[in-house]
Amino acid sequence: MMNIRNLDLRLYAVISMLVLWISLTFSIALTEIAFVCALIFWTGWHIQLKKGICQNTPARGKPDWVFWGPLALFFLCVLISFFTSEYPKQSLRGLFKIAKPLLAFVMAMDLFQDAGSQKRFRGIFVATFLLVVIDCSIQYAFGKDLLRGFAAEQSGAGIRLIGPFGNFAKMATYLVLVIPVFGMRFWNDLIRPEQRKRSFYSLALAAAGFTLLYLTRCRGPVVALVLSFGILFLYKRWFKALGIAILLCLVLLAAMPRNVLVHLDAEKKEQSIVERFELWKRALDVVEAKPWTGTGINTYNVAHEKYDKEKNWRVRGYYAHNGYLQLTAEIGLPGIFFFLVFLFIFFRKVLGGLGAIRNSSEEYARLGILTGLLAFLIYAAGDNNLQSPPSLMFFWFSAGILFARQNSSAQKAVHVPDVS
Repeated sequence: MMNIRNLDLRLYAVISMLVLWISLTFSIALTEIAFVCALIFWTGWHIQLKKGICQNTPARGKPDWVFWGPLALFFLCVLISFFTSEYPKQSLRGLFKIAKPLLAFVMAMDLFQDAGSQKRFRGIFVATFLLVVIDCSIQYAFGKDLLRGFAAEQSGAGIRLIGPFGNFAKMATYLVLVIPVFGMRFWNDLIRPEQRKRSFYSLALAAAGFTLLYLTRCRGPVVALVLSFGILFLYKRWFKALGIAILLCLVLLAAMPRNVLVHLDAEKKEQSIVERFELWKRALDVVEAKPWTGTGINTYNVAHEKYDKEKNWRVRGYYAHNGYLQLTAEIGLPGIFFFLVFLFIFFRKVLGGLGAIRNSSEEYARLGILTGLLAFLIYAAGDNNLQSPPSLMFFWFSAGILFARQNSSAQKAVHVPDVS
């Protein structure tokens, strides 16, 4: 039997996480296998660290409980909702649905702090996106994608691409996370004369992402992406870019076919908006009835009807189409409070770390990831990506990568010798 001392468990954990990222686009089974392998290798690596088997490892300080406390309390509320659940079987699945992305967040921020692992992730990040682009192109040209054989869907606005994800909303969620990364990489290369030639490649990737997002025929993620870029431009005080973006949006809106902008129902009303208001009112009925512990994590779909006061005929037995309202209905007001507090602290901590790297390539790389995360959270106000396992995994994995980059820079700063 091979001695554990001879195994580079950290490298195996990194490789497993890279496989996890790419498999999220097309395979539930491979995703599960990669996650379990990553968890085993990561745990084994920490056992090695504890026993002193690994050498030349960075020193680890005490946990920052101001940062971790709200996240721990959020998961505690999820756990309480499981024990008080009206539907224990569904809640058990929901418990794992929340726990696995959070573990992926912890593993990503721990494993990708060194330059080598970050370089590997950048390669897989681009390769995964190119795989999606090729697969979607085949689906658009021939009606079915190559990886899974999924057929493109039809809608009133035209053909609707779903790629290897099997669902247009899941694909759109992935795209809003990755498009800002390519957008900021393009801007970083464009403003640096020595890198300007390669800015074309990042622009092409960003344009491909926008094209695929348009072909999902999903308006919510487009709005979320536009708003997140608007917030980025305000944060960076890029007022000229903001003005150009607003003008471009107005031109595109004027040129867009009406059936893309407006989806009418049988009563000639805007279907999505009318239906969402009804869905949100139902979710509020559940919150009013079960404000402290909710109906149990992952139970909204089976539990909400008995709390529905109005009993409107529209979209019966459906998700709330607001991730925050649905999460509140399932785990209660304390749970959503701690979740939002953690997000506030996370964004504040990341933005606070940008001061020392202002206008550098590293700042633009982090802002790209951060803008994608913000777009995901804005989109969650109108859809159920907070309840989708692959979408959640993409979000928390990306957040872990972002925090790993920040921790990596902090460690380098600590070890820079004083030459003054």
